[in-house]
Amino acid sequence: MLNTVTINALKTLDTLKKELAGKNFPLVGAVDYHDVAPLYEAHGERYQKWIERSFHGEMAYLSRGLDRRLNPKLVFPHLKSAIVVARPYPVQPVGDENIRYARYLNGADYHETMKSDLESVFKDSGFQYKVCVDTSAVLERTWAVLAGIGWIGKNTLLIHPQLGSYLFLGVIFTDQEFHQPIQLQKDYCGNCEKCMKVCPTQAIVAAHDLDARKCISYLTLEKRGDWNEEFNSAGFLAGCDLCQEVCPYNTKAVKNSSASDILPYLLLDQQKLNQETETEYSSRVKGTALSRIKFSDFKRNLNSVMKKP
Repeated sequence: MLNTVTINALKTLDTLKKELAGKNFPLVGAVDYHDVAPLYEAHGERYQKWIERSFHGEMAYLSRGLDRRLNPKLVFPHLKSAIVVARPYPVQPVGDENIRYARYLNGADYHETMKSDLESVFKDSGFQYKVCVDTSAVLERTWAVLAGIGWIGKNTLLIHPQLGSYLFLGVIFTDQEFHQPIQLQKDYCGNCEKCMKVCPTQAIVAAHDLDARKCISYLTLEKRGDWNEEFNSAGFLAGCDLCQEVCPYNTKAVKNSSASDILPYLLLDQQKLNQETETEYSSRVKGTALSRIKFSDFKRNLNSVMKKP
Protein backbone atom coordinates (compact mmCIF):
# COMPACT_ATOMS: atom_id res chain seq x y z
CA MET A 1 0.00 0.00 0.00
CA LEU A 2 1.26 3.45 -0.90
CA ASN A 3 1.96 5.64 2.09
CA THR A 4 1.81 9.42 2.01
CA VAL A 5 2.45 11.91 4.78
CA THR A 6 1.90 15.63 4.68
CA ILE A 7 4.26 17.22 7.17
CA ASN A 8 6.66 19.92 6.14
CA ALA A 9 10.07 18.58 7.19
CA LEU A 10 11.67 15.81 5.17
CA LYS A 11 13.85 13.43 7.11
CA THR A 12 17.44 13.29 5.90
CA LEU A 13 19.14 10.01 5.08
CA ASP A 14 21.41 10.42 8.09
CA THR A 15 18.39 10.82 10.35
CA LEU A 16 16.76 7.76 8.85
CA LYS A 17 19.94 5.71 9.32
CA LYS A 18 20.11 6.66 12.99
CA GLU A 19 16.48 5.76 13.56
CA LEU A 20 16.84 2.50 11.64
CA ALA A 21 19.91 1.57 13.69
CA GLY A 22 17.78 2.06 16.79
CA LYS A 23 15.32 -0.47 15.34
CA ASN A 24 18.04 -3.12 14.92
CA PHE A 25 18.91 -2.43 11.29
CA PRO A 26 22.71 -2.13 11.44
CA LEU A 27 23.07 -2.13 7.66
CA VAL A 28 21.41 0.65 5.67
CA GLY A 29 22.14 1.76 2.12
CA ALA A 30 20.45 4.04 -0.38
CA VAL A 31 20.67 4.44 -4.12
CA ASP A 32 18.90 6.60 -6.70
CA TYR A 33 17.16 4.54 -9.35
CA HIS A 34 18.33 6.52 -12.35
CA ASP A 35 21.94 6.00 -11.28
CA VAL A 36 21.70 2.22 -11.31
CA ALA A 37 18.99 1.53 -13.89
CA PRO A 38 21.36 -0.21 -16.38
CA LEU A 39 22.80 -2.41 -13.61
CA TYR A 40 19.32 -3.20 -12.39
CA GLU A 41 18.26 -4.20 -15.90
CA ALA A 42 21.23 -6.57 -16.17
CA HIS A 43 20.19 -8.28 -12.93
CA GLY A 44 16.63 -8.43 -14.23
CA GLU A 45 17.70 -10.12 -17.46
CA ARG A 46 19.54 -12.79 -15.48
CA TYR A 47 16.50 -13.29 -13.29
CA GLN A 48 14.22 -13.59 -16.33
CA LYS A 49 16.45 -16.28 -17.82
CA TRP A 50 16.33 -18.12 -14.48
CA ILE A 51 12.53 -18.10 -14.66
CA GLU A 52 12.57 -19.24 -18.29
CA ARG A 53 14.64 -22.28 -17.26
CA SER A 54 11.89 -23.15 -14.75
CA PHE A 55 14.43 -23.10 -11.92
CA HIS A 56 11.78 -21.48 -9.72
CA GLY A 57 9.80 -24.72 -9.66
CA GLU A 58 6.20 -24.35 -8.50
CA MET A 59 6.68 -20.87 -7.05
CA ALA A 60 4.21 -19.43 -9.53
CA TYR A 61 4.14 -16.08 -7.74
CA LEU A 62 7.68 -15.46 -9.03
CA SER A 63 6.65 -15.77 -12.67
CA ARG A 64 3.38 -13.90 -12.09
CA GLY A 65 5.32 -10.99 -10.66
CA LEU A 66 8.00 -10.99 -13.36
CA ASP A 67 6.95 -7.69 -14.98
CA ARG A 68 6.94 -5.89 -11.63
CA ARG A 69 10.29 -7.32 -10.65
CA LEU A 70 11.81 -6.20 -13.94
CA ASN A 71 10.18 -2.77 -13.73
CA PRO A 72 10.00 -1.54 -10.11
CA LYS A 73 7.96 1.48 -11.16
CA LEU A 74 5.05 -0.92 -11.60
CA VAL A 75 5.35 -1.57 -7.85
CA PHE A 76 5.86 2.08 -6.90
CA PRO A 77 5.14 4.56 -9.73
CA HIS A 78 6.83 7.45 -7.87
CA LEU A 79 10.12 5.59 -7.51
CA LYS A 80 13.21 7.78 -7.38
CA SER A 81 15.30 5.90 -4.82
CA ALA A 82 15.48 2.72 -2.80
CA ILE A 83 16.62 2.46 0.80
CA VAL A 84 17.75 -1.05 1.70
CA VAL A 85 18.05 -2.38 5.23
CA ALA A 86 19.40 -5.64 6.64
CA ARG A 87 18.71 -7.17 10.04
CA PRO A 88 20.76 -10.12 11.34
CA TYR A 89 18.84 -13.06 12.72
CA PRO A 90 19.99 -15.62 15.36
CA VAL A 91 22.94 -17.63 14.09
CA GLN A 92 23.07 -20.60 16.43
CA PRO A 93 21.78 -23.95 15.06
CA VAL A 94 18.15 -24.81 15.73
CA GLY A 95 17.50 -28.45 16.57
CA ASP A 96 19.64 -31.53 17.10
CA GLU A 97 21.01 -34.45 15.10
CA ASN A 98 17.47 -35.77 14.51
CA ILE A 99 15.52 -32.64 13.59
CA ARG A 100 16.87 -29.35 12.33
CA TYR A 101 15.26 -26.06 11.31
CA ALA A 102 16.63 -23.14 9.31
CA ARG A 103 17.89 -20.52 11.74
CA TYR A 104 15.60 -17.76 10.50
CA LEU A 105 12.57 -19.71 11.73
CA ASN A 106 13.55 -19.06 15.34
CA GLY A 107 11.43 -16.01 16.08
CA ALA A 108 8.29 -14.10 15.25
CA ASP A 109 7.34 -13.79 11.59
CA TYR A 110 9.90 -11.35 10.21
CA HIS A 111 7.50 -10.17 7.50
CA GLU A 112 5.33 -8.58 10.17
CA THR A 113 7.94 -7.46 12.69
CA MET A 114 10.21 -5.81 10.14
CA LYS A 115 7.36 -4.13 8.31
CA SER A 116 6.04 -2.71 11.57
CA ASP A 117 9.47 -1.39 12.57
CA LEU A 118 10.07 0.17 9.17
CA GLU A 119 6.65 1.79 9.07
CA SER A 120 7.33 3.35 12.45
CA VAL A 121 10.42 5.05 11.02
CA PHE A 122 9.02 6.16 7.66
CA LYS A 123 5.47 7.12 8.60
CA ASP A 124 6.55 10.67 9.43
CA SER A 125 9.39 10.89 6.90
CA GLY A 126 7.72 13.64 4.93
CA PHE A 127 7.75 11.76 1.63
CA GLN A 128 5.87 9.05 -0.18
CA TYR A 129 7.20 5.55 0.28
CA LYS A 130 6.43 1.85 0.06
CA VAL A 131 7.82 -0.74 2.46
CA CYS A 132 8.64 -4.14 0.96
CA VAL A 133 9.63 -7.08 3.15
CA ASP A 134 9.73 -10.25 1.07
CA THR A 135 6.06 -10.01 0.11
CA SER A 136 6.08 -7.58 -2.84
CA ALA A 137 7.37 -8.36 -6.33
CA VAL A 138 10.81 -6.92 -5.61
CA LEU A 139 14.36 -8.14 -6.31
CA GLU A 140 15.56 -7.57 -2.75
CA ARG A 141 19.07 -8.98 -3.20
CA THR A 142 19.61 -6.92 -6.35
CA TRP A 143 18.65 -3.74 -4.51
CA ALA A 144 20.91 -4.71 -1.61
CA VAL A 145 23.85 -5.13 -3.99
CA LEU A 146 23.18 -1.80 -5.70
CA ALA A 147 22.90 -0.06 -2.33
CA GLY A 148 26.29 -1.44 -1.27
CA ILE A 149 25.01 -3.77 1.46
CA GLY A 150 26.91 -6.80 0.17
CA TRP A 151 27.49 -9.10 -2.78
CA ILE A 152 25.57 -12.13 -4.04
CA GLY A 153 27.54 -15.27 -3.20
CA LYS A 154 27.87 -18.47 -5.18
CA ASN A 155 24.93 -19.86 -3.20
CA THR A 156 22.86 -16.88 -4.53
CA LEU A 157 22.48 -15.37 -1.04
CA LEU A 158 23.51 -11.86 -0.11
CA ILE A 159 26.75 -11.78 1.90
CA HIS A 160 28.12 -8.95 4.01
CA PRO A 161 31.86 -9.15 4.82
CA GLN A 162 31.33 -8.80 8.59
CA LEU A 163 27.76 -9.99 9.19
CA GLY A 164 27.68 -12.85 6.70
CA SER A 165 24.43 -13.99 5.10
CA TYR A 166 22.15 -14.63 8.08
CA LEU A 167 20.23 -11.47 7.20
CA PHE A 168 16.66 -10.37 6.66
CA LEU A 169 16.34 -7.75 3.91
CA GLY A 170 13.88 -4.92 3.51
CA VAL A 171 13.47 -2.42 0.66
CA ILE A 172 11.76 0.95 0.96
CA PHE A 173 10.92 2.72 -2.28
CA THR A 174 10.67 6.51 -1.99
CA ASP A 175 9.84 9.50 -4.17
CA GLN A 176 13.02 11.31 -3.05
CA GLU A 177 16.58 11.31 -4.39
CA PHE A 178 19.42 11.04 -1.87
CA HIS A 179 22.35 11.50 -4.30
CA GLN A 180 24.46 8.78 -2.73
CA PRO A 181 27.55 7.59 -4.63
CA ILE A 182 27.33 4.06 -6.00
CA GLN A 183 29.52 1.88 -3.78
CA LEU A 184 29.28 -1.72 -4.90
CA GLN A 185 30.83 -4.33 -2.62
CA LYS A 186 33.54 -6.49 -4.14
CA ASP A 187 32.70 -10.18 -4.56
CA TYR A 188 34.99 -11.85 -2.02
CA CYS A 189 33.92 -15.44 -2.70
CA GLY A 190 37.08 -15.95 -4.75
CA ASN A 191 37.83 -19.60 -5.50
CA CYS A 192 35.82 -20.91 -2.55
CA GLU A 193 33.19 -23.49 -3.50
CA LYS A 194 32.29 -24.81 -0.04
CA CYS A 195 28.62 -23.91 -0.43
CA MET A 196 28.41 -25.72 -3.76
CA LYS A 197 30.08 -28.86 -2.48
CA VAL A 198 28.14 -29.21 0.78
CA CYS A 199 24.67 -29.27 -0.80
CA PRO A 200 23.46 -32.91 -0.68
CA THR A 201 21.01 -32.37 -3.55
CA GLN A 202 23.44 -30.46 -5.80
CA ALA A 203 20.96 -27.59 -6.04
CA ILE A 204 23.75 -25.07 -6.75
CA VAL A 205 24.33 -26.21 -10.32
CA ALA A 206 27.02 -23.58 -10.96
CA ALA A 207 28.43 -20.54 -9.18
CA HIS A 208 25.59 -18.04 -8.61
CA ASP A 209 23.10 -20.46 -10.19
CA LEU A 210 20.52 -22.25 -8.03
CA ASP A 211 17.99 -24.79 -9.27
CA ALA A 212 15.36 -24.26 -6.59
CA ARG A 213 13.61 -27.49 -7.57
CA LYS A 214 16.49 -29.39 -5.95
CA CYS A 215 16.91 -27.08 -2.94
CA ILE A 216 16.00 -28.47 0.49
CA SER A 217 14.55 -25.11 1.51
CA TYR A 218 12.26 -25.10 -1.51
CA LEU A 219 11.24 -28.74 -1.09
CA THR A 220 10.39 -28.36 2.60
CA LEU A 221 8.92 -24.84 2.57
CA GLU A 222 7.56 -24.05 -0.88
CA LYS A 223 6.70 -27.39 -2.51
CA ARG A 224 3.11 -28.46 -1.99
CA GLY A 225 1.92 -32.04 -1.92
CA ASP A 226 4.01 -35.15 -2.35
CA TRP A 227 7.52 -35.06 -3.72
CA ASN A 228 8.21 -36.89 -6.96
CA GLU A 229 11.05 -38.79 -5.31
CA GLU A 230 12.82 -39.10 -1.98
CA PHE A 231 15.76 -36.81 -1.30
CA ASN A 232 18.37 -36.27 1.36
CA SER A 233 17.09 -33.47 3.59
CA ALA A 234 20.13 -33.73 5.89
CA GLY A 235 17.73 -33.85 8.82
CA PHE A 236 16.12 -30.48 8.05
CA LEU A 237 12.42 -30.45 8.83
CA ALA A 238 11.89 -26.92 7.51
CA GLY A 239 14.34 -24.89 5.45
CA CYS A 240 18.06 -25.55 5.24
CA ASP A 241 21.25 -23.73 6.27
CA LEU A 242 23.96 -26.04 4.93
CA CYS A 243 25.30 -23.69 2.28
CA GLN A 244 25.40 -20.89 4.86
CA GLU A 245 27.00 -22.96 7.62
CA VAL A 246 30.14 -23.60 5.59
CA CYS A 247 30.54 -20.02 4.37
CA PRO A 248 33.69 -18.43 5.86
CA TYR A 249 31.90 -15.12 6.26
CA ASN A 250 29.29 -16.75 8.48
CA THR A 251 32.04 -18.19 10.63
CA LYS A 252 32.99 -14.60 11.40
CA ALA A 253 29.36 -13.68 12.07
CA VAL A 254 28.89 -16.59 14.48
CA LYS A 255 32.01 -15.67 16.46
CA ASN A 256 30.83 -12.08 16.87
CA SER A 257 27.22 -12.88 17.78
CA SER A 258 25.58 -13.47 21.13
CA ALA A 259 23.47 -16.52 21.82
CA SER A 260 19.68 -16.30 21.89
CA ASP A 261 17.13 -18.76 23.21
CA ILE A 262 15.52 -21.32 20.95
CA LEU A 263 11.80 -20.62 21.15
CA PRO A 264 9.53 -23.37 22.54
CA TYR A 265 7.60 -23.98 19.30
CA LEU A 266 10.80 -25.41 17.78
CA LEU A 267 11.67 -27.70 20.70
CA LEU A 268 9.16 -30.55 20.25
CA ASP A 269 10.76 -33.96 19.72
CA GLN A 270 9.86 -36.43 16.98
CA GLN A 271 7.33 -38.30 19.08
CA LYS A 272 5.39 -35.17 20.06
CA LEU A 273 5.52 -33.84 16.51
CA ASN A 274 4.23 -37.14 15.17
CA GLN A 275 1.27 -37.06 17.59
CA GLU A 276 0.42 -33.41 16.94
CA THR A 277 -2.99 -32.61 15.48
CA GLU A 278 -3.69 -29.97 12.85
CA THR A 279 -5.33 -27.70 15.44
CA GLU A 280 -2.34 -28.05 17.76
CA TYR A 281 0.05 -27.36 14.88
CA SER A 282 -1.81 -24.22 13.81
CA SER A 283 -1.78 -22.91 17.37
CA ARG A 284 1.92 -23.70 17.84
CA VAL A 285 3.19 -21.96 14.70
CA LYS A 286 0.79 -18.99 14.67
CA GLY A 287 2.66 -15.71 14.28
CA THR A 288 5.90 -17.40 13.19
CA ALA A 289 7.54 -17.83 9.81
CA LEU A 290 6.94 -21.56 10.17
CA SER A 291 3.21 -20.94 9.69
CA ARG A 292 3.76 -20.70 5.93
CA ILE A 293 3.99 -24.53 5.85
CA LYS A 294 0.63 -26.29 5.66
CA PHE A 295 0.02 -29.01 8.22
CA SER A 296 -0.07 -31.76 5.59
CA ASP A 297 3.26 -30.62 4.14
CA PHE A 298 4.80 -30.37 7.60
CA LYS A 299 3.78 -33.97 8.26
CA ARG A 300 5.27 -34.95 4.89
CA ASN A 301 8.56 -33.34 5.94
CA LEU A 302 8.42 -35.05 9.33
CA ASN A 303 7.85 -38.46 7.81
CA SER A 304 10.87 -37.94 5.56
CA VAL A 305 13.11 -36.94 8.46
CA MET A 306 11.92 -39.89 10.55
CA LYS A 307 12.91 -42.26 7.74
CA LYS A 308 16.44 -40.89 7.78
CA PRO A 309 18.91 -43.75 8.38
